[in-house]
Amino acid sequence: MKLQSKAALYWQNPMQLSRCPTCHARISLDAIVQDEAGRELMSLLVKLDTETGTALVGYLGLFRSASRDLANDKALKLAKEALVLGPVAHVAQAMRQTIDSLQGKGGKPLSNHNYLKRVLDDVGYAVRTAELVPVEEGTGSHSAPYKTHTISKTAQALQALEDFGNG
Repeated sequence: MKLQSKAALYWQNPMQLSRCPTCHARISLDAIVQDEAGRELMSLLVKLDTETGTALVGYLGLFRSASRDLANDKALKLAKEALVLGPVAHVAQAMRQTIDSLQGKGGKPLSNHNYLKRVLDDVGYAVRTAELVPVEEGTGSHSAPYKTHTISKTAQALQALEDFGNG
Protein backbone atom coordinates (compact mmCIF):
# COMPACT_ATOMS: atom_id res chain seq x y z
CA MET A 1 0.00 0.00 0.00
CA LYS A 2 1.41 3.33 -1.06
CA LEU A 3 1.41 6.16 1.48
CA GLN A 4 0.23 9.54 0.26
CA SER A 5 1.50 12.87 1.47
CA LYS A 6 -0.69 15.17 3.57
CA ALA A 7 -0.82 17.66 0.69
CA ALA A 8 -2.10 14.98 -1.70
CA LEU A 9 -4.77 13.93 0.81
CA TYR A 10 -5.81 17.56 1.28
CA TRP A 11 -6.37 18.08 -2.43
CA GLN A 12 -8.49 14.95 -2.63
CA ASN A 13 -10.87 16.46 -0.06
CA PRO A 14 -10.36 20.25 -0.26
CA MET A 15 -13.63 21.29 1.43
CA GLN A 16 -12.77 19.80 4.82
CA LEU A 17 -13.29 22.64 7.28
CA SER A 18 -11.39 21.17 10.16
CA ARG A 19 -12.59 19.41 13.22
CA CYS A 20 -15.51 20.21 15.48
CA PRO A 21 -14.16 22.05 18.54
CA THR A 22 -16.53 20.06 20.76
CA CYS A 23 -16.51 16.47 19.52
CA HIS A 24 -13.51 16.64 17.13
CA ALA A 25 -15.48 15.04 14.30
CA ARG A 26 -14.64 16.16 10.78
CA ILE A 27 -16.85 18.88 9.34
CA SER A 28 -17.26 18.72 5.57
CA LEU A 29 -18.85 21.52 3.56
CA ASP A 30 -19.46 19.01 0.78
CA ALA A 31 -21.65 16.92 3.07
CA ILE A 32 -23.52 19.93 4.43
CA VAL A 33 -24.42 21.33 1.03
CA GLN A 34 -25.55 17.99 -0.43
CA ASP A 35 -28.90 18.62 1.24
CA GLU A 36 -31.01 21.45 -0.24
CA ALA A 37 -32.14 22.63 3.21
CA GLY A 38 -28.52 22.51 4.40
CA ARG A 39 -27.46 24.71 1.47
CA GLU A 40 -30.24 27.18 2.15
CA LEU A 41 -29.48 27.25 5.88
CA MET A 42 -25.79 27.89 5.18
CA SER A 43 -26.74 30.64 2.74
CA LEU A 44 -28.99 32.25 5.33
CA LEU A 45 -26.27 32.10 8.02
CA VAL A 46 -23.58 33.51 5.72
CA LYS A 47 -25.69 36.62 5.10
CA LEU A 48 -26.01 37.37 8.82
CA ASP A 49 -23.47 39.33 10.81
CA THR A 50 -21.37 37.27 13.22
CA GLU A 51 -23.34 38.14 16.37
CA THR A 52 -26.74 37.45 14.79
CA GLY A 53 -25.54 34.22 13.17
CA THR A 54 -24.09 33.01 16.46
CA ALA A 55 -27.31 33.89 18.29
CA LEU A 56 -29.40 32.09 15.67
CA VAL A 57 -27.27 28.93 15.81
CA GLY A 58 -27.43 28.92 19.61
CA TYR A 59 -31.18 29.50 19.53
CA LEU A 60 -31.69 26.65 17.07
CA GLY A 61 -29.77 24.43 19.47
CA LEU A 62 -32.56 24.94 22.01
CA PHE A 63 -34.85 22.93 19.71
CA ARG A 64 -32.53 19.89 19.58
CA SER A 65 -33.38 16.94 21.79
CA ALA A 66 -30.70 15.18 23.79
CA SER A 67 -30.99 12.06 21.65
CA ARG A 68 -31.34 13.51 18.11
CA ASP A 69 -29.74 16.15 15.99
CA LEU A 70 -31.92 18.85 14.49
CA ALA A 71 -32.66 18.08 10.83
CA ASN A 72 -31.59 20.73 8.32
CA ASP A 73 -35.12 21.26 7.01
CA LYS A 74 -36.46 21.77 10.54
CA ALA A 75 -33.55 24.12 11.41
CA LEU A 76 -34.15 26.12 8.24
CA LYS A 77 -37.88 26.43 8.95
CA LEU A 78 -37.22 27.53 12.55
CA ALA A 79 -34.56 30.03 11.46
CA LYS A 80 -36.85 31.64 8.90
CA GLU A 81 -39.73 31.80 11.40
CA ALA A 82 -37.51 33.41 14.04
CA LEU A 83 -35.99 36.01 11.73
CA VAL A 84 -39.40 37.38 10.66
CA LEU A 85 -40.56 38.04 14.21
CA GLY A 86 -39.18 41.58 14.16
CA PRO A 87 -36.14 43.66 13.25
CA VAL A 88 -33.17 41.29 12.98
CA ALA A 89 -31.09 43.15 15.58
CA HIS A 90 -33.88 42.93 18.14
CA VAL A 91 -34.61 39.30 17.35
CA ALA A 92 -30.90 38.50 17.77
CA GLN A 93 -30.87 40.22 21.16
CA ALA A 94 -33.99 38.32 22.20
CA MET A 95 -32.44 35.03 20.99
CA ARG A 96 -29.36 35.69 23.14
CA GLN A 97 -31.59 36.41 26.15
CA THR A 98 -33.57 33.24 25.45
CA ILE A 99 -30.37 31.19 25.25
CA ASP A 100 -29.06 32.70 28.49
CA SER A 101 -32.36 31.99 30.25
CA LEU A 102 -32.89 28.42 29.05
CA GLN A 103 -29.46 26.94 28.44
CA GLY A 104 -28.32 24.56 31.14
CA LYS A 105 -31.69 24.33 32.88
CA GLY A 106 -32.18 20.75 31.70
CA GLY A 107 -35.70 21.32 30.41
CA LYS A 108 -37.33 19.90 27.34
CA PRO A 109 -36.30 21.24 23.93
CA LEU A 110 -38.35 24.13 22.61
CA SER A 111 -41.19 23.19 20.30
CA ASN A 112 -42.19 26.68 19.14
CA HIS A 113 -41.14 30.33 19.31
CA ASN A 114 -43.48 31.36 22.13
CA TYR A 115 -40.66 31.94 24.64
CA LEU A 116 -38.78 34.10 22.11
CA LYS A 117 -41.98 36.01 21.39
CA ARG A 118 -42.42 36.72 25.12
CA VAL A 119 -38.85 37.98 25.34
CA LEU A 120 -39.49 40.26 22.36
CA ASP A 121 -42.71 41.49 24.01
CA ASP A 122 -40.78 42.18 27.22
CA VAL A 123 -38.34 44.43 25.36
CA GLY A 124 -41.19 46.32 23.71
CA TYR A 125 -41.71 44.64 20.37
CA ALA A 126 -44.97 43.05 19.36
CA VAL A 127 -44.62 39.85 17.37
CA ARG A 128 -46.57 37.25 15.41
CA THR A 129 -48.28 38.75 12.37
CA ALA A 130 -47.69 42.28 13.48
CA GLU A 131 -45.88 45.27 12.06
CA LEU A 132 -43.92 47.32 14.58
CA VAL A 133 -45.23 50.87 14.73
CA PRO A 134 -44.24 53.41 17.40
CA VAL A 135 -47.15 54.39 19.62
CA GLU A 136 -47.89 58.10 19.50
CA GLU A 137 -47.92 60.03 22.75
CA GLY A 138 -51.31 60.23 24.42
CA THR A 139 -52.84 57.23 22.65
CA GLY A 140 -53.55 55.43 25.89
CA SER A 141 -51.06 52.59 25.54
CA HIS A 142 -49.09 52.34 28.79
CA SER A 143 -47.45 48.93 28.51
CA ALA A 144 -45.34 49.08 25.34
CA PRO A 145 -43.88 51.78 23.12
CA TYR A 146 -45.17 49.93 20.06
CA LYS A 147 -48.60 49.00 18.81
CA THR A 148 -49.35 46.35 16.25
CA HIS A 149 -51.06 46.45 12.89
CA THR A 150 -51.93 43.03 11.54
CA ILE A 151 -50.32 42.31 8.19
CA SER A 152 -50.30 39.20 6.06
CA LYS A 153 -47.65 36.55 6.61
CA THR A 154 -46.54 37.02 3.01
CA ALA A 155 -46.03 40.75 3.51
CA GLN A 156 -44.25 40.06 6.79
CA ALA A 157 -41.93 37.52 5.14
CA LEU A 158 -41.17 39.87 2.24
CA GLN A 159 -40.36 42.69 4.65
CA ALA A 160 -38.11 40.40 6.69
CA LEU A 161 -36.26 39.31 3.55
CA GLU A 162 -35.83 42.95 2.49
CA ASP A 163 -34.54 43.87 5.96
CA PHE A 164 -32.30 40.81 5.91
CA GLY A 165 -30.87 41.76 2.50
CA ASN A 166 -30.23 45.34 3.60
CA GLY A 167 -28.20 44.13 6.55
